[in-house]
Amino acid sequence: MFRFSEKTQVNIQFKMLELFRTIKADKVVKADAGNVTKVTLSNVLSPDRTNMESSDNVKEIYVFDIELNSNKIPEKFIEALNKSINFQTLLTLKYNEKVKYIIAVKIIDDEKIEILRTFESDWQEEELEDMPSSVKLENIYKQMIAKLTLYPFRIDEDFKQYVDRMSAIKKQKSEIEKQTKIMNAEKQPNIKMKLNDEIKQMKKELQELEV
Repeated sequence: MFRFSEKTQVNIQFKMLELFRTIKADKVVKADAGNVTKVTLSNVLSPDRTNMESSDNVKEIYVFDIELNSNKIPEKFIEALNKSINFQTLLTLKYNEKVKYIIAVKIIDDEKIEILRTFESDWQEEELEDMPSSVKLENIYKQMIAKLTLYPFRIDEDFKQYVDRMSAIKKQKSEIEKQTKIMNAEKQPNIKMKLNDEIKQMKKELQELEV
């Protein structure tokens, strides 16, 4: 992920009981957070801290470090945390010298927070690179998302369009895999050739989705 400037550092560590009250955690969420040992708001990327412009949907980016004592992902706790924050977030889960990045892509307005989809990385060694140059916070956030999905945003593609495209890619890959299994099990050459042609077309459609 990216190396953030010192100007963005806040390093606010939360007491878990206070955090539970803030996110209105119920018993299920509290139990789910049983392996969470520390939650720190490490960085805030905002216009005054980065000299970047905000947008309607990316006013600020909150970067959290969440330390765990096992590799179980506290999904319900993470969902409750994300729903309680009126800004975009990057969560860095840490366990046994490995990290996992989680981003919940949100649509944020005055009335509600809608989580469109959550993307996450595998557990990995932490490797940081310089943050790309940009005049807009939204572009930085889009690049954070692309680091996890390995698919960059298209020009002028908004968050909903991107999430829809990622869902279409996932579905198309699943259909190709399913159709390939059917083809491999087929004994009749003419049917096998027809299935192969269909798979080629599906792969072409996948490539169009991926760019």
